[in-house]
Amino acid sequence: MSDEIHFDIAGGWATITLDAPARLNALSHAMCAAIGEKLAVWRDDPAVRGVLLKAAEGSRAFCAGGDIRALYEARKAGDTAGPMRFFADEYVTNWRVARFPKPYVSLIDGAVMGGGVGISVHGGYRVATEKALFAMPECGIGLYPDVGATHVLPRLPGAAGMWLGLTGARLGQGDMLGLGLATHTVASSALGALEARLRNVDWMDGPHEAVEAALDSCHEVPGGETPAIGARHEIDTLFAKDSVEGIVAALDDHGGDWARAQMDAIKRGAPLSLKVTHRALALGSRLDITHALRMEYALTRRFIETGAMLEGVRAQIIDKDRTPHWPHPTLEAVMDAEVSAMFEPASDTPDFGWGAAT
Repeated sequence: MSDEIHFDIAGGWATITLDAPARLNALSHAMCAAIGEKLAVWRDDPAVRGVLLKAAEGSRAFCAGGDIRALYEARKAGDTAGPMRFFADEYVTNWRVARFPKPYVSLIDGAVMGGGVGISVHGGYRVATEKALFAMPECGIGLYPDVGATHVLPRLPGAAGMWLGLTGARLGQGDMLGLGLATHTVASSALGALEARLRNVDWMDGPHEAVEAALDSCHEVPGGETPAIGARHEIDTLFAKDSVEGIVAALDDHGGDWARAQMDAIKRGAPLSLKVTHRALALGSRLDITHALRMEYALTRRFIETGAMLEGVRAQIIDKDRTPHWPHPTLEAVMDAEVSAMFEPASDTPDFGWGAAT
């Protein structure tokens, strides 16, 4: 693990550096657990005034998710306990990021998906460069947007969260800023100067005040197109429906290239995943981060136990034939009772707090 993630403390900053280039910095179980354990220590360490999360220099991605291949191989071998230990530790870490009382700054310079979202978006400050690429594509692998996304996505403007969750749409720097997924934006070439500015803050000004002033001084609103912001009217109109079928019907009635592209993206997802995602995001709009993660743990256990993810991961990541054969061929084949059963509470839900990770 020491070769995949690095920690150091200097000048009041505790720095987490992701360094697993062969996996595009996708999080292993050991990496997830280590981050959570460090946060529990740093919360009460007077030498730590803030946390800085970044990818190693030269990385092609910030964090492209979790190590889904390892989870697939474990589940394929009949192991459900190992994957669930991974998710328990991951969700505890997500909770600790969300509840961390000191400044937590993520420098997002590349793809941030799945597990990478979970260790960054819950923090107070998210800096995106022009290389940033946000997505939650879990429906396409037979899962659903987790890592606390059921809390985050419903709180985005309008129906943007539902759109992102069902389509797996990708956002660039400008859209991340416009929707609030990024708090600040800078050029990739300016990250070194930004980090130097952060490392020279006067902590006597107050940790949050000092960090915000440093970030604000380097922030530059990006130019260029923002496709998601440009499509806000369509997103808010067509994705604010009571069911996935209602959304698909609205897209079909609307017509046009944009609507057809969204419909095609939805149809690439697993029908069960789409219906679970729709309900989870609707419920998540009323849940705090703790209860959202408890709901997610139960959902994830159901997906892992039933093997619903195996076909999607096989098609998209293992064999890469892009032709998954889902257990349910259509949305209509998914019964409401099946969706409800996915939300039954899990008896082994981890404790979300500052004690040892599960």
